[in-house]
Amino acid sequence: MYHHIKKMMYTVNVGMPDVRFGNMLLEQFGGANGELAAAMQYTIQGWNCVDDLARRDLLLDIGTEELSHLEVVGALIRMHLKPMKENREAAEADPLICIAGGGGVDLRNSMGNAWTADYLKITGELDVDLRSNIAAEARAKIVYERLINYTDDPGSIDTLQFLMTREITHMKAFSAALESLEKSPFSIGRLAVTPGIGSEYFNASTGDGNEGETDMHGPWQSSFGLHPVESEMNGGPGLSIGDIQGIAGPEGRGKQDSGIKAATATDVLTVDPKPVPQTDAAQTGKQAFLRETPTK
Repeated sequence: MYHHIKKMMYTVNVGMPDVRFGNMLLEQFGGANGELAAAMQYTIQGWNCVDDLARRDLLLDIGTEELSHLEVVGALIRMHLKPMKENREAAEADPLICIAGGGGVDLRNSMGNAWTADYLKITGELDVDLRSNIAAEARAKIVYERLINYTDDPGSIDTLQFLMTREITHMKAFSAALESLEKSPFSIGRLAVTPGIGSEYFNASTGDGNEGETDMHGPWQSSFGLHPVESEMNGGPGLSIGDIQGIAGPEGRGKQDSGIKAATATDVLTVDPKPVPQTDAAQTGKQAFLRETPTK
């Protein structure tokens, strides 16, 4: 049950309305990285999360807060679009907002494109969804950061600073939830990857380019057990295709299947029809996040 309280999470004050900036702000109302998309993504993920009530609570907490952020963004937009209702020149600056929406908010982005459920990333696999949410918060933070650069109104800046900060708060919470599953950061789903070929970095972009680029090297070629292999077209052996011999085995799940379950959950972990060989191919280990150094 939802209960709307007539007090916003953050009080919005706008000193100098700017219709063009109000149009930009629509990106965070009905855009791909906006508050409505986040609210719907986390809430629906939470409703689906019957096998882990603790993390369902997390998803619904943050999904509900995102709805409150949508209210804040909507108030900020309406204040900036107010001149459309008072000034013909301002109204003519954006006929779509003025004529179709009456100078108010609508589920459209800054280019007038309608909001779509295609924006949502929902897989039903908890750790995958948590990773999507961490990325969503990062994208939203960047959008708020860029919006701040296009206004000098102190009240608007403070509102955007609040919203931008909360994105990082949510990123921390999602990251902690993911880490607490105690899975390998590359343990995805139920089927283990083939060990040999899974550690080969394919050097597929070689030679010297017109912009000064050359064949570069970095930890992305050698971390987490990776090692580079050259393409056959570059005189190398190519990927170890011969390592692929059917299903490698079950993937390590950490604590992903041991959460407190909802009354509507089942005891069935998977209905996949194919048996999985019980081999040792599963990846192990906890999430690869940096922990704070203990203080002495």
